Parts: sequence; structure tokens; C-alpha cells
Amino acid sequence: MFLFVLFVTILPLLFLLASAWGDFGGLGGLFQQLWGSSLSAQAARLAFQNSLVQGGLSALFAFAIGYPVGLFVGRHRFAGRGWLLSTLLVTFLLPSLVVVLGIEDLFGPQGFVHTLLPGLGSGLAAIVLANVYFNVGVVALFTVGSVENASRPQEEAASLLGASRWQIYRDVWGRSSLLGGGAGALLTFLFSFLSFAPPLLLGGPKSYTVEVWIYTLARGVFASTPLAFALASWVVLFLALPSLVYLTLARRTPLLGGVSREAPDLRPVSWRDPATYAFLTLTLVVVLGTLALLGSVLLSGFRGPGSSLGLANLQGLFSSRSTAVVRISTAAALGNSLLFATLSVLLVLGLSLVAAFGRPRHRQVGTVGDLLLFLPLLISPVILALALEGFYGSTLADPPYLWMLIVLSQSALALPFALQAVTLGLKALPPEPTGAARTLGASAWRAFVDTQVVLLRAPILSAALFTFALGLGEFTATNFLYLPPYTTWVVEIYVLGGSRLVGPEAALAALLVLVSLALFLGIHALSRRKHDS
Repeated sequence: MFLFVLFVTILPLLFLLASAWGDFGGLGGLFQQLWGSSLSAQAARLAFQNSLVQGGLSALFAFAIGYPVGLFVGRHRFAGRGWLLSTLLVTFLLPSLVVVLGIEDLFGPQGFVHTLLPGLGSGLAAIVLANVYFNVGVVALFTVGSVENASRPQEEAASLLGASRWQIYRDVWGRSSLLGGGAGALLTFLFSFLSFAPPLLLGGPKSYTVEVWIYTLARGVFASTPLAFALASWVVLFLALPSLVYLTLARRTPLLGGVSREAPDLRPVSWRDPATYAFLTLTLVVVLGTLALLGSVLLSGFRGPGSSLGLANLQGLFSSRSTAVVRISTAAALGNSLLFATLSVLLVLGLSLVAAFGRPRHRQVGTVGDLLLFLPLLISPVILALALEGFYGSTLADPPYLWMLIVLSQSALALPFALQAVTLGLKALPPEPTGAARTLGASAWRAFVDTQVVLLRAPILSAALFTFALGLGEFTATNFLYLPPYTTWVVEIYVLGGSRLVGPEAALAALLVLVSLALFLGIHALSRRKHDS
């Protein structure tokens, strides 16, 4: 595990920082690249400003919506609760380009919501809306994990002693819920600060975040790798503190994919409480908004001439014109997507199982260890791809080995989620089967495989599907690294849109939605099996 993080994240990142330091003569030169008077420094400051504004607003709105939803779902027992918990993950699993296209379909000039809420289809409002779509479920799930096992006896005792509902919230379970919601909001800030597809496609150059500007510096018409390295270095330094704060908070609350030893201590819904209706309304807004976005993308993909349903867009996707534009067939791009995602699954699961075997279940990784593990997420996909290309440029950045960098980047981005699911599932298992196997003479590894891996089938398969979904939809790093022979489906969507082939673009987005929904159903089924076991 450490060797993977070392060679895929730490060494490439150190190379990036050292190159920027050497190119500009130390800290003074780097300072001028951000705070100087040159046009490039002014553009970098604008990108930082955009990232701060978009990240802050996205975190604020995601918390304002996700925290009440998390309280409602996390504290109450009702029919369909399991489906609702799984639904909160749908937009997080969707490819970013699909969400952006859904925002355009719903809120753009031709969208049916445009007449009710004009001005949300482009610019800052659309970017924040897309970021909230991605992350509101994350905030809600962090909150759910923090409140669903709150002590009911403590609440009842406080009530008998005359405590008001506010006092019970404040003294018994409110702090833990704010801790969980705050961790989700901070993660939303980090993701939105480094947002790529929404500002690139919904905002234009004046809305570019640091992530998009680094990409532009490295891949634009007037590309300058040293300037990209310099800005990436400032981003890494700037995000170090909020990343440490997030990891400190996250270590004190169940993370995504966590498993509890105890069944959630849920309460029946109190329909006499006015707050119930407010929280329920926000929950319905999130669910209906998710369904509307998915339905809009599917409808656009299978809309024929004259707004009637048909297969014209799908036929255009597999036409020779689309192949000529993308420079690879859609079938070949699908093959690349499946191959890269499958290799990522094999690599990530192998690393997760080895790490879970080598870590005693009672011992937690420290904050520094968590920081190393989550580093690919916290430094952004573009910076990761830029560092990998710079570090391995003479060997792996060109065919026939370029696919390795794509697989490594996708694996690094999915590894924290998969490892968390496997290790927390491991902690929920009883120790007796492993101890019995060791008593009968089995080696430590044999006992681990024959008992704990068998009992962990559901978490392992869930982590595999989650990794596959992230790999299939990963756009930012793959788009940075790819050459035409290594085009994936999600990159093909971007190329088709850039060439104004709107019909084939919509058809491919719809196909990706169907695949993502199939993966979602698989994760939901495994989650139910995991909790029922």
C-alpha cells in the first residue's frame, strides 16, 4: 500500500514541487507567479478567487440542504429508507459531464425549469448548482452516520429531567451531527474548489477554477508547463491546512461506506412536529431533483426529430462521422472504459485486502497516514495527472504504456473509498472465526482469506462496484492524459460536445446514465445484503 502511494502520489508530487522551485528560483520566484503584476499572475489570482467563491458557496448550500436531509434520514425509521440512503449516492457516482449536461437540459434556455427559474443554466449559479448536485448527498450521508446511533436512553433521560428539544439537541446528539455535516461540507469545499467540468462547460474563462486554469496552462494553445507546475504548487500548499482539518473531522465520524456493529437506533417519524415537514420537503427536493436530472439526460439521449422519442441520436453516435471526429469508434472507446475500470478494480481491491490484512482491526491509521491515503483526492485529478506525466514522462506518458498512467490515476482516486469500505467492514466482523482457523493450524494469511474475506463478500463487491463506477466516469485525469487510441466513453462525450455533435453526445450520456444506474442497483443490493447479514 505504502509503495503504491509512494510511487503514484508522493514521488510525482515531490517532483512537481521541486521542478516549480527550480524553474522559478525558489520561493521568491514562485511568489511572483501568483502575487506579481504579470498577466499570468493576474489570471492565477482570478482562478484562485473563482475557486474560493465557488467552493464556499457550494459548501454552504450543500450543508444547508444536506444537513437537514441527513437529520431526517439518520434519525427516523420509515418505509424506503434503504433506497433513500442509496439514492443519495447516485449523483456522486455519475460522471461529471453527465451532471453538467443534465443541468443544461433542465435549466438551460431550452430546459423546462428555465421558465420557472431563469438564470440557473450558466455562469456562477449553474456551477454552484452542479457542485451542490454532486455533493449534497455526501453531506447528508456524513450526517446520517453521525446521528443514526445517537443514544435514545440519554435523550429520554434528558427529557424526563425537563430538557427542551433544543437542549437535547445541543447536549446529546447535536454536536456529533454538526461534526458529521461539517466534515461533509468541508469535503464539498475541497471538491468544489477543485471543480473541473462545471466551470469549464458552464462558466467560461472568467469562471475558471485553479483546476481548469492548470489544465489550460498545460494543454492550452499557449501551453506552459512551468507555469502549470507553479500554480499547482500553490494549490497544494493552500489546501494542506483544510485537508488536515477535514481528515481530523472525518476520523471522528463514520465515513462513506462505513459499517456499524449495531443496528441504527431509529425513531418513528413524528408527524406532529412542524420541523418534520420542513426536513421531509428538503428530502423530497433532493430525490426529485436527482430523478429529474437523470430523466432529462435519458430523454435528451433518446429524443428524435420533432421532440419525438427515437434512436436517431444513437445511430449518429455509431456513425462514421462521430468516429472521424473522435478518431476512435464508440465500441473501441467502450472497450477502453471497461478495460481501465476493470484493471482499476483489480488493483484497488488487491491493495485494499493487503492493507486490511496488515492492519490490526483495533488500530486506526493516524492523521498523517490518512493524509497520504487521501492525497490523490485532496490534490485534485489534474494535479495528479500533471505530476504523473512529469515524473514518468520519459517512460509511461506515451504509447504503448500510456494506459498504465490512466489506470494508476483512476486507482489512486478510488482507493480511499474502497479501502475505507473494506477496513470498516472488517472491523464489524466477529474475531472468533479467524481465531478458530488459527487454532486449527492455518497461517495468518490463510485464516484471513478463508474466514474474513469470505464474510466480507458484500463489502468487497460493493467496493468493487464503487471503484468500477468511479473509473468508468472519471473524466478529469483521463482527459488530461489520454491520446485518441485511449479515449474512454466519458472523454468521447467531451469531444463530441466540443465538435457540436449534440445528438451523439446526448445519446452517449444517456448510455452512461443507464450503466451508472445498473451499478447503483448493484451497490444498493449489496448494501442491503451487508446490513442483513
